[in-house]
Amino acid sequence: GSAKDPLIKLKNFTELNSQEIELIFKWRNHPDINQFMKTKYIDFEEHLRFLKKLHQDSSKKYFLVFQDEQIIGVIDFVNITTKSCEFGLYAKPNLKGVGQILMNEIIKYAFESLKVNTLKAYVFKSNHKALKLYQQNHFTIYDEDKDFYYVYLKQSNCKALPS
Repeated sequence: GSAKDPLIKLKNFTELNSQEIELIFKWRNHPDINQFMKTKYIDFEEHLRFLKKLHQDSSKKYFLVFQDEQIIGVIDFVNITTKSCEFGLYAKPNLKGVGQILMNEIIKYAFESLKVNTLKAYVFKSNHKALKLYQQNHFTIYDEDKDFYYVYLKQSNCKALPS
């Protein structure tokens, strides 16, 4: 690694300022990102409603991810229970090579903060980059349908987490 590891910070979507709210709205509707979303387009009203609901819903957590003060992407956890949760991630449009950084944060947050023992996700079959990222991180495909692979990672299969 480099002499100085990048400083990673997570900012909860419940604490965003208006600039960040705008930014995420733009990203969310960006073709690079929404091609791999189940809901393709949301309007600003929906976006604000979604953010407001997060305050009341402990089964979901969304974070803006900063690397050395620069926003690099979004990670989220949904269907959070004591045993498992599902996650999602997307990088800032046109930003290359941050997938692994986002994945490290997901694994760390899920197993250390949420303390689940199973991490799950679905991935569009056409999203080869995401699938490769999950496989490199020892996720296993446990199911599939026409459009998706379903993957999981157990904490016990996880390489020792970098402290």
